[in-house]
Formats: sequence, C-alpha cells, structure tokens
Amino acid sequence: MVVGSYPRRKQELLAPFGPDGRFQDLSMEEIEISELPDPAWAEYEREGNKQTLAMRQALFFRAIFMPSLASALDRVRSGDAEALRIFGDRMEAGLKQRLGIQPTPMHSLVQTVVLAKGA
Repeated sequence: MVVGSYPRRKQELLAPFGPDGRFQDLSMEEIEISELPDPAWAEYEREGNKQTLAMRQALFFRAIFMPSLASALDRVRSGDAEALRIFGDRMEAGLKQRLGIQPTPMHSLVQTVVLAKGA
C-alpha cells in the first residue's frame, strides 16, 4: 500500500500563480516551508530507549496513515470495525519491529501558504 503524497517544492506550490503571484481572484502573500523535529527522536536522544522510540513513531504512523491505507480494504469499506482494528494492530506491530531495528528521526515538513482574495 502507498499513500500518494509528497512534500511539494516551493516552485510547485507557486506554479498556478504565474509570475505576478496571482491566480484568478487570489494572490500569493507568503509561503514558508519548515521542518518540524521529531519529538520522539529528541526523547530517544535523551533516554536512549529504542522500544519507546519505535512505539511512538509507530503510533504516529497509525494515527496519520492507517485510515487512508485501510480504506483500500473491502472489509473496512463495508464497515467492518474489527477488520479495521486488526489491520491497524498488525501495521503498528510491524512498524514497531522495523523501526526498533535501526532508529532514525522522522522529521515532518510543514508547508504554510498565505493567500489573499480580491484586492
């Protein structure tokens, strides 16, 4: 399964706005791309507990991506809550195992775009 997303580069975010920064009735006011540090990684660097790091990162993945991934399953689409729980539990367990082997930070990118309408 794949969640089809990736962080857009600044030029991709700006592409619809043309050289004057306008698209129809919108104008680009500001754009900022920031990296947010992985709080679980910061704790890991202080405490050194691989299992805690893996658990926190796996729970992050479960919360953010599991609903989208599970929506591809027929039983989940038909409303089977047990299938959703089983899928989530298996995904989380597998992630904990893999993430615990080779710890690495999972930083996030936040893309903030400020638009103005009219004017």
